[in-house]
Amino acid sequence: MKGFRWITLLLASLLMLVACGGKSESEGSTSGNGGKALKLRASSGVPDKHFWHRGMFEPLTTTVSEETDGQVQFEVFTAGELVGLGNEMDALTSGSIDVALTLMPPYDPQRFPYSEVVMLPLLESDAIIAAEAMGKLMKSDQEIKDGKTYYELEYTDKGLVAFSTPVTEPYLFSTTKHKFDNVGEFNKAIRVRTASRVHEMLAKELGITGQSMPITDAYDALSRNALDGIIYNSPDWIAFGLDELIKYSITGVNFGHFAGATAMKESTWNKMTEEQQNIFTEKADEYLMTGSQLTNSETEENIAANEAKGGEMLPFDQLNPEVQKHLETAIVNVWKVWIDDLESQGHAGKEIALLWRDLLVEAGAQLPTEILELK
Repeated sequence: MKGFRWITLLLASLLMLVACGGKSESEGSTSGNGGKALKLRASSGVPDKHFWHRGMFEPLTTTVSEETDGQVQFEVFTAGELVGLGNEMDALTSGSIDVALTLMPPYDPQRFPYSEVVMLPLLESDAIIAAEAMGKLMKSDQEIKDGKTYYELEYTDKGLVAFSTPVTEPYLFSTTKHKFDNVGEFNKAIRVRTASRVHEMLAKELGITGQSMPITDAYDALSRNALDGIIYNSPDWIAFGLDELIKYSITGVNFGHFAGATAMKESTWNKMTEEQQNIFTEKADEYLMTGSQLTNSETEENIAANEAKGGEMLPFDQLNPEVQKHLETAIVNVWKVWIDDLESQGHAGKEIALLWRDLLVEAGAQLPTEILELK
């Protein structure tokens, strides 16, 4: 009887070992979500015609799903259907979404003070140059403050994993009726849509009134004459119907770029296997550049659509020399005011501004001499 019990215990032990061995092998070959397909709710605040969607969000979510053999899947909502543009951080925090395709750090300077740096105005640049600089900024190991990098300060400290969205073409100053033949035409009666505090600073330096709002609200405001103009990039004009309303645009000078982020909480990221994470990272980096190339290629199409509806381009080098001087002075002053503003809040304004400047120059951008000489 004792022998029978000993054999029974031995067989039970062997069965347990086999079962444990099988479980370990199974977990090693499945996702970090317990072997089930990871289904993520992803929200975008822009329409599916927007270059962010066409250039990054759609190919990123589709390709990641395909290359993980369906183990990572996305339910994508566009045009603010689920979460309004600019409200994604709170939606991530509450858990109502898993992926913020359009996290908008420049819209939220209180929580993301350093990301506005991308919006500082320049002289010459384009989406491809800015995307190269942005990709390097996200991966930079240069310390900005308290021994931390830009990425650590803006994303890691908030429990996020983030990737830059494709960068916009240069922002243009466009109006519905003002041509700016002389400096006197810049006055506070002119109300211009701004995308961030940087553009509000720029509006103040130019002597006009900035009104902050999401670009999704600009068409209605321009239509009702609640706005006289916008500071925005031309490849988006058709997507938002702006090509129908804009009459004059100053070209040949860069009023900044815009880069959002595609982000998720670290806890969501950690549900993926390392292989799946690598696929997502590789594709996000790839679409940062190809998406920026897409918007760059669509500049002419959008400008042509605007001109066909009566719009007129005003090249910077053909403006009244006094107006040129007024614009360039405003550009330089905005850098200084923005740096001082961040410093006054206890942030490392100069460090991030100089890093962004150097990355831009390395990528081929041109900036005013006074900015190049900042130390």
